[in-house]
Amino acid sequence: MAGPDPAGRPGGGRVGAPQGVGGIEPIVRSTERMVLRGLVESDLDEYARVLHVSRETWTPWTPAADQNASPADLFRRELERARAGARAGTHVRLGAFEHGGPLVGVFALNEIVRGVFQSAHASWQVSGDRVGRGFGTEGVRALLDIAFDGAPGGLSLHRVQANIMPSNAPSLRIADKVGFRREGEALRYLRIAGRWQDHLMFAITSEEWPVPA
Repeated sequence: MAGPDPAGRPGGGRVGAPQGVGGIEPIVRSTERMVLRGLVESDLDEYARVLHVSRETWTPWTPAADQNASPADLFRRELERARAGARAGTHVRLGAFEHGGPLVGVFALNEIVRGVFQSAHASWQVSGDRVGRGFGTEGVRALLDIAFDGAPGGLSLHRVQANIMPSNAPSLRIADKVGFRREGEALRYLRIAGRWQDHLMFAITSEEWPVPA
């Protein structure tokens, strides 16, 4: 199974830039241990592996999956969502790969709004076999760099929000480490694991970034 894009190497390299309202060019961002890039068809096997090893880890925090969908179906939907969002300029969805190695998570900026708002919602999922090793924090820091950096390779956003279930301790720790502020609580916000779940609401703005590591 394919690993990182050969163009994504250590050292903070970055490719891609927003194309205004019309769309977002491909983005590649390197960190100390990973490269974040868009998923491609050849990543199917690795994506399926992560779904398998992460089932128990992700189930409490994610919407119920279509029980009739195969890993290939779910991967195809992910590709379609990412490509449609890039064309519309509303989503950036990136797989995070260890340099020369496996997929370790998926990091996204969703519901990008321009105009007077210049905002997005951040989301992240770390592979079940990589939880607790700092990959989530490293990936979200890279995601916020992409959000707040200008061209090339950044979106020039002003605000990023993240909504997290109160029981999701790993994601709450990540939000705290990267500098998100808690702004409130949304009751019965999303239907997760078969129930309407409350979420804590966090945000960070460009004036507050970067936060010292």
